[in-house]
Amino acid sequence: MKTKKFISIILIIITSTMVINSNLSAQETEHNETAEIQKVLKEFKKGYIDRDTSYAQEWCNEIFFDNVEILGTYSINSGNSEWFTGIDQAVRTFQFDWIGWGDLNPDIENANIGIDNNLAWVSFSATVTRSPENSRGRTADESFGNMLKNFAKQSETDNKKTNKLKLMEVAYYSNLVLYQYEQGEEYVWPLRITGVLQKKNGEWKFRQMHFSHPNRGFPSVRL
Repeated sequence: MKTKKFISIILIIITSTMVINSNLSAQETEHNETAEIQKVLKEFKKGYIDRDTSYAQEWCNEIFFDNVEILGTYSINSGNSEWFTGIDQAVRTFQFDWIGWGDLNPDIENANIGIDNNLAWVSFSATVTRSPENSRGRTADESFGNMLKNFAKQSETDNKKTNKLKLMEVAYYSNLVLYQYEQGEEYVWPLRITGVLQKKNGEWKFRQMHFSHPNRGFPSVRL
């Protein structure tokens, strides 16, 4: 009787040890995979810091799959210039960002990372800074002049809007620009970046990436 009880205790101890070891092994695996994904995020951030357009192709090949889907802040419908699939368009888009967009600072250190086998999803906040000082923004006077040119061009070519609606559009965007520049020529806006990654052939790469702005009140785009 005592022998059976002793064997039962031993079996319980062995089983418990195996379960604990299994859990520790799973935690260690997830920790290692998280570290690998963090490396991909660091490489993403490095691209926006260096802004080396000659490196864009190699950079994209390193962190994106060939059929990656990208949704930019201007994306409305699939297939337009900022909602596309394919590495070639990704290269052109990021090159354009590095030349003409603001200074992107992604907070990858506080990224949310979830993992399920060979799939992962990430989300993190970022800021974009534009100003005349970093050569990625216009002075107030330059913006005012640019708006006047655009308004004149659109007024001549846009036949779908009434003159009243065109005039209201001028007033709307003029007030918006005047309001923003009254607060200073440096403009910092918040950004959200999310992505889906897959591990294939031992490497984590992005399958999809989405850039978006937070919005309050009426959306800036109306269908």
